[in-house]
This record gives sequence, C-alpha cells and structure tokens, in this order.
Amino acid sequence: MTDIEAVVQRYYGDRPVLQRIDDALRAAGVDPESPSHRDLWPFDQLHSRGIVATREHAERAGIQAGMYVLDIGFGLGGASRYLAAECCCRVAAVDLTPNFVEAARILTARCGLAERIDFRQANALDLPFQEGTFDHVWSYAVTMNIADKEGLGREVARVLKPGGRFSCNEIARGSGGAPAFPLPWATDEETSFLSTPAEMCAALEAGGLSVLEQIDITATRLGETGRQPVIEHDDFPLRQHNLQSCLADGRLIAQFILAEKRR
Repeated sequence: MTDIEAVVQRYYGDRPVLQRIDDALRAAGVDPESPSHRDLWPFDQLHSRGIVATREHAERAGIQAGMYVLDIGFGLGGASRYLAAECCCRVAAVDLTPNFVEAARILTARCGLAERIDFRQANALDLPFQEGTFDHVWSYAVTMNIADKEGLGREVARVLKPGGRFSCNEIARGSGGAPAFPLPWATDEETSFLSTPAEMCAALEAGGLSVLEQIDITATRLGETGRQPVIEHDDFPLRQHNLQSCLADGRLIAQFILAEKRR
C-alpha cells in the first residue's frame, strides 16, 4: 500500500457508516433491514446534488441496459445500485476503503441486488480485471484523490472493450489561484490532486483514450445548500463553503468528461 492510499483510507475510513445510515432510515420510517434501493437514495449518493446528479451522469454517459459497467470509487455503492436497478446493467465496483466495501455489500444485499453487483477493495491504478472486460467505466468525484491521471487513463483503457467508454465527473483546477482547504474530498493538499481541464484531457489521451466531450458543469454546482450527508465529517459545512467559494471565483471548475477507448 502506498502512503497516499493509506492517507485516503484514513480520511474516508474513520467515518461511521452503517449505524448512521440505519438511524437515518429509521427516522425516515424505513426498516433498515429491508429498504428498497430507492429508499437509500437520500443517503447513499456521496456527491453533490445526489440522485439527480447520478441520473444526469448516466444520461450524459449514454448508459444502456445490458452494459457491463465498472464503478471506480463507489463509496457506499449508491451509483452502482442505480446502474444495476434503474439502468439494468451488470456492475463491478472498486474502492480503496474497507469499511465502504463492507457497507456497500451489506446495503446492496438488504435491497436484493447482491447478485447484480461485485464490490471489491482495489486501487484504480491497479484494477483486478482482465483486459477488454467492460463496456463502460464510471467515475464520480474520485479523480481529485488520484495523482497519476495518465496511469488512471491507462488502466481504464486496459479494462475497456475496444470502443468502450469512460465517464468522469470531477472537480478541476481553475485559473483563479489556489483553492481553500478543507474541501469535501481532502483536508489539505496531501491527498488533493487537481489538474486543469487541459491537463486532464491530455492525461487521458496519453493513457489511450480519445476525449469525446469535456463539459464545464460548474453552473449546476453553484449555490448548493441542503442537509449534511449522514456520513460526512462534522466540519462538512466549512468544506462545502470552501468548495462553493472556489467554484464561484474560478479557483475550481466542475466538469464532465466522456472518453472512448481507441480501437
């Protein structure tokens, strides 16, 4: 395990997970032992705008029924369950953090989707899959914790079928100067690896992917408010404030990328 892996695991791994989810479900009048996957939506989408953003990502990515999709950095498995249940996909998913893997497996079994999703603990730079396995590789709010963007592109290209596609929703570095920390994905620069849109595009191209679309979606993220996610750190309001401030003044940019494995 690299030092970066260990720091990322500590950052995400010290969050209480199942107990908070169970308490939130009970408060919503749902039996935590037998929720539907939709009952979990208010709590298991670990990114801004929740299930609305997940749905938009799937539409932009062109996800279709019958696809075999890899979800990189699945968190609690919310997007994986959406892809399996709503998009009728077969899903494999990887995450660095052991307690997320355990929680995702338990939540998925509770809502009857365990046979549709394979959750594994793994590094996005060393994926435990054979070449040419997937129709699509999905990543949402993950690349900010990955330093080697070209290595990511190379691994994604390796596991994609020829002509398979990669979709990525991420925060990128803007032209307005250094961002303010803490941010939702990192307390400081130790595990925050932001690239500019041009740098990310170049890294993916160097890794073996052809970028088809690169869309600035900052406007969809500005002015976000709402309740704190149930498993977030206590200082989440400060992290969200810093993110909003940096998006508003151009220090950070939100973007969606769609790329294709070169044939």
